[in-house]
Amino acid sequence: MNQNKNQFMRFIQSINWQYLGKIAVIAFAYALGAKIASSIPGVNKLATCVWPPAGIAQAAVLLFGRRLWPGIALGVFFYETLNLKISLINATISAFCGCLQALCAFTLLQQFKFRPSLARLIDVVNLIFCGAVVATQINCTLGTLRLCLTGLIDWREYWEIRWNWYLGDTLGVLIFTPMLLIFYQKIATRNQQIIKIKTLVNIILCAICLLLLIIVSWLVYTSKTNSNLSGYPLEYLPFPLVIWATIQFGQRGAVLAYFIVSSIAIWGGSQGGGPFIAKAININQAILFLQAFMSVIVITSLLLAATVAERASAEDLLRQSEVKYRELVENANSIILKLDTEGNITFFNEFAQNFFGYREEEILGKHAVGTIIPQTDTAGNDLAVLLSNILNNPEQYTTNENESMRRSGSRVCVSWANKPLFDAAGKFAGLLAIGTDITDRRRAEIALCKLNEELESRVEERTNALNETLNALRVQQAQSERLLLNILPEEIANRLKRGDSTIADTFADVTVLFADIVGFTQLSARVSPTELVALLNDIFSTFDNLAERHGLEKIKTIGDAYMVVGGLPITRPDHAEAIAEMALDMQQAIIEFSNTHNQDFSIRIGINTGPVVAGVIGIKKFIYDLWGDTVNTASRMESHGSPGCIQVTSTTYHKLREKYFFENRGEIEVKGKGMMTTYLLQCRKLV
Repeated sequence: MNQNKNQFMRFIQSINWQYLGKIAVIAFAYALGAKIASSIPGVNKLATCVWPPAGIAQAAVLLFGRRLWPGIALGVFFYETLNLKISLINATISAFCGCLQALCAFTLLQQFKFRPSLARLIDVVNLIFCGAVVATQINCTLGTLRLCLTGLIDWREYWEIRWNWYLGDTLGVLIFTPMLLIFYQKIATRNQQIIKIKTLVNIILCAICLLLLIIVSWLVYTSKTNSNLSGYPLEYLPFPLVIWATIQFGQRGAVLAYFIVSSIAIWGGSQGGGPFIAKAININQAILFLQAFMSVIVITSLLLAATVAERASAEDLLRQSEVKYRELVENANSIILKLDTEGNITFFNEFAQNFFGYREEEILGKHAVGTIIPQTDTAGNDLAVLLSNILNNPEQYTTNENESMRRSGSRVCVSWANKPLFDAAGKFAGLLAIGTDITDRRRAEIALCKLNEELESRVEERTNALNETLNALRVQQAQSERLLLNILPEEIANRLKRGDSTIADTFADVTVLFADIVGFTQLSARVSPTELVALLNDIFSTFDNLAERHGLEKIKTIGDAYMVVGGLPITRPDHAEAIAEMALDMQQAIIEFSNTHNQDFSIRIGINTGPVVAGVIGIKKFIYDLWGDTVNTASRMESHGSPGCIQVTSTTYHKLREKYFFENRGEIEVKGKGMMTTYLLQCRKLV
């Protein structure tokens, strides 16, 4: 039992009673307004000259949002069912049309950034157009169509009923929506805004205006107009009072004034009084005259009230700006002065007076040059010419720095921010200058510049010395790099520089060449060591150039023997072909060398193809070397070869036989290998 009670209490607490209360108030206000409008004597229940519920509905959604639409729907539903005694289906359709009209107005006004305060002229225009002219087309169109379809009226009366309905909704929006918006805004902010009507004089004026408006409206709109006076526009007699109320008391005065006039005019017309009855042919024309008059009164007063509110707001902002400007100028910790087009001082704030040592009456009207600006600065620049340039081209001199002069004669440096001033015709009228004392900063800058010059001189000296050291290091580094590349392949050297401690790689397919100069040992006994080394250097230098040309890697020289390999440390598919070209070029080089030096030299070359192991051994005087049976066999091909011949193994032969001519030497006894079939490389085949 207690659990059910707790659940019920939680349910009660979860209900948004404030929301439901607003819905109930809106529904009651809608139904009450409809009841009052339809209760006026002589008014058709289907279409009145003014329909307040239309204005109440729009004001509700504009003030509280579209989520309050159920209040409008309930108000329409209760009025239709209880007062007009129509079916529930028709009442539901009518409720839908009323909600749709209000929500359409809300959506349109939201698109135009509508403000319910109606303090801007554009908001009043948007309310009149979107709320009173456009949105009201919905309910009158759909509602009249519903009445025709259900048989409540004849189809021949469609346009007349629709027109009267439309005018009633339009006037309802024009009269009641602004009134509810403005008075709700005033009530909601009564503790935050300063109310103008405070003094006894204002209260008396308000009472007089209200009393006169009621008296004049009652006399004009409720009395039976004499036929002799019917031709005069008596209906506009209250108009000056409405204008007075609007100008004197703003928006509240406007909405209250036109509400009083409209209410009395409607009541008088329903009783057969007022100027409209006398001027109209029939009652429909009289109602039309009344509606047109009320539209003029309402629209004029709303537009005038918005204009007055905007002007009052602008004047208030201007007064605030003037106060802030005066406080800013007088209390600013900056020099503020104004110059006319000739350079005469027309304004001199208190800070400037204290800074320069002049009283305001002493400096105003004096020319800036000769008082606060010297004729020339310490550098010899003509400051009078500078000021003339600033006044003639103020847009180009928005900021400038120059020396200024106090009354005591001391020089100071001031930074100026300049703003040109223009008159109403757009003509240049003077210059507003705001100055800041930068004397200490300028002195510090001068000292800093001297210090920078000294530092730059020292830095330049150190930089030059450092550059010389760096250049020497680069030269040494380049020499070391060249020396390292003379010992090791570039790829292996890079790996050593990266920190690889052990370098050993297996290559599955390379070609190794061994070459030996025949008779060089006998030559060493006939010539001096210097000549011998020079000859050997010339020969091997030629071989080195050939190896570089063919992209091969020289491994080492042992005495008069030369070893080169193709296909490592960077693999290449044509390594055997490159070695063959190297061997043929070496034979030609030896022939040319013999002719040049008048010596009988020949070369014995051996080539083999296969797998090898390559790596670097040692930590001092290290070398990149090859190991494996392929290397040994290549060496045997050289040592077992004939002078002037290039002997290759069958493996190398099979790789090259498509492009080169070979001579089959047959089987020979090779030390450590036994019988092997070898071939002698002759030359390249012509393609």
